[in-house]
Amino acid sequence: MEEDNRKKILYLHGLDSTLSKEKRVVMRLYLDVVAPKIDYRNTPGLFKELSKLIAIEKPVAIVGSSMGGCLAYYLAMKHKLPALCFNPALCCCPIEIDLPKLVKSNNHTVFVIGGKDNVVPAVENFEWIRLNANSNFELRWYNKMAHRVDVKIFKKEVERFLKRVLLRIIR
Repeated sequence: MEEDNRKKILYLHGLDSTLSKEKRVVMRLYLDVVAPKIDYRNTPGLFKELSKLIAIEKPVAIVGSSMGGCLAYYLAMKHKLPALCFNPALCCCPIEIDLPKLVKSNNHTVFVIGGKDNVVPAVENFEWIRLNANSNFELRWYNKMAHRVDVKIFKKEVERFLKRVLLRIIR
């Protein structure tokens, strides 16, 4: 039997959320999608559990939204993976989570921020990124976007990000 060599991406949904079918379809055009259902409130050792999942699945990149974007960033730094973080809850994590001390690496990170986000305040998030993010990052700001990321913006940003990631893999 031939082994499947298709590359994978890890997707981390937000607090009390899931990955929509439409967004899964967008990512599936490029890579297999690993998207665990996460109970952020009731999973002690979540960061360690997700690190184990990364060791098993070996994704080439991590995408996350809101709380998942926060975890995606920290996991990407630890595992030296590129990350795409939509409105990551970096400045104001709504629940206690077992995040380790941030150790920056030089992996590529893209932050997509909605200027009208009232769940994770956009300006505070920008300040956190400016002061704490690794030096190899891009910030993509959408003035009219709120906390929820519509499929058009998601598709545009995922395509841009994954084309860059896949080019790096081919080299």
